[in-house]
Amino acid sequence: MDFFYVFGKMIQLFLIIIIGYLTCRCGVFGKEARLHVTRLVLYVAIPGLTLSSVLTQDNLPGITQILGLLGVAFSSYVVLFACAWIVPMLLRVETAQVGIYRFMVAFANVGFIGYPVTQAIFGDRALFYTCVFNLPFNFLAFSVGVIFVQKSAAAGGQDTGMAGPAITYKTFLTPCLISSVLAIVIALCGWKAPAIIGDTAAMLGNITTPAALLIIGSSLAEMRIREMFGNWKIYLFAAFRLLILPVIIYFIYRGFVTDELLLGECVIISAMPVATNGTMLCLQYNVDEKLMAQGTFITTLASLVTIPVLAVMFA
Repeated sequence: MDFFYVFGKMIQLFLIIIIGYLTCRCGVFGKEARLHVTRLVLYVAIPGLTLSSVLTQDNLPGITQILGLLGVAFSSYVVLFACAWIVPMLLRVETAQVGIYRFMVAFANVGFIGYPVTQAIFGDRALFYTCVFNLPFNFLAFSVGVIFVQKSAAAGGQDTGMAGPAITYKTFLTPCLISSVLAIVIALCGWKAPAIIGDTAAMLGNITTPAALLIIGSSLAEMRIREMFGNWKIYLFAAFRLLILPVIIYFIYRGFVTDELLLGECVIISAMPVATNGTMLCLQYNVDEKLMAQGTFITTLASLVTIPVLAVMFA
């Protein structure tokens, strides 16, 4: 694994955030455009990315291996949700921000940054592993994650446009969740779609990463520099998210995960910065997205160094 190769990949992603920042400052990509692009990403691009992650695989593993991978991927969220419950209490954050911090702890950037980074560290063989980790992420981020965001909105007295934070059948009838379930079914059935379908889904999915990073940069442009860097709790949170949490995951899973590639994936995936989906969900549910965008920005900036270091230590 080449430290500087991974570092270069992280720089590319960070530069797109800067471009989003500049385009907003220039009046090209303001809040109204941000809302429209957010809907496009949530309703079209992310479902395309999710489906392409299994439709474009030439050789899917057997059912037993897929179920084992899914078991590890889903079980990791038990650790993440436990930490998401504890960290806001330790940081003593405001009630209206608890849900935002819980989302930022629980959901890392598995899809947008996870694919290029894990491929750079582990090679092409890691792509399916990352795909498997992306399935529970999409399922949980757009159900439990929505509840986190809604609770922050309710605590802040904001109208989310929904009846309340409880899960209803409408929570599960979203393109992201439906595509996640379909992807799991396709993987377990080993269905081979015509190449044109997988390639089309992949083309749509390719919109996701640059669009999501542009949205974050545009959101940051509406914050003052002091506001962007002045929240000391974000730095403590970032240290936990990027360094302490991956170490916790490593020591929990090293005792029973014998596949070195899978163990390395667990560690590196847990070390990703805050999921860019969070900022888009805040926009969708009428929650002030500035704290989420700030957490995403700071962790993405810090991960330029932390991910290559962890890759050297654990990959």
